[in-house]
Amino acid sequence: MTTQAPETVFSDIFKSNAWGSTESVSGAGSELTNTAQVIRELPHLLRELQVHRLLDVPCGDFNWMQHVDLTGIDYHGADIVDALVARNNERFGRPGRHFSRLDLLSDALPTVDLVFCRDCLFHFSHADAFRALHAVAASRSKWLLTTTFTYRSLPRNADIQTGGWTPINMEMAPFHLPPPRRLIVEGNVTESIIYATDDGSRQYPQSDRCLGLWLVDDVRDTLHKLGR
Repeated sequence: MTTQAPETVFSDIFKSNAWGSTESVSGAGSELTNTAQVIRELPHLLRELQVHRLLDVPCGDFNWMQHVDLTGIDYHGADIVDALVARNNERFGRPGRHFSRLDLLSDALPTVDLVFCRDCLFHFSHADAFRALHAVAASRSKWLLTTTFTYRSLPRNADIQTGGWTPINMEMAPFHLPPPRRLIVEGNVTESIIYATDDGSRQYPQSDRCLGLWLVDDVRDTLHKLGR
């Protein structure tokens, strides 16, 4: 379904600030108002899992992650947009924190304790989302922490063109992952989803927007069972 290379799609979004946030080129989902609960809760989960090496892909502009306590963690932020990676290294790079260009859809990922993949798969077509999951599985990392919308009663998992957006529930078709081992409820306070219904458009708050934790072994097993 993709008509342009993902690098072109997301570089154009970065250059034009297409997601329209005045605070973060990564969009409203990366604003501090919408990440306050993640900033508070993520360090506790990382300590519980004894994470020492973390891959954040895509890392975006590091707007909110810079406020997360990553003491004792080797942080690797990766993104497909070269200009964003260069800017992040200039602004935020230091020992134990570096940024590099990685294409989640075509590059080999490093082996880490946890792959953090927030606000990414819901911008991908089904084919590209499965490419990303295969890349994570092939990395032989231990954990995957990624965005999932937990409601089942509203539209989910549309097959979009890469660069678009759709709410995804990773437990539903076509992904069929098992229930996550942990959930961080994000508590997004400014964004909402507009759904078309028989009675017209209705607006729902994103109270079901979460970060779900899966063992990468479970992801790999699911891909095998699905034959994807």
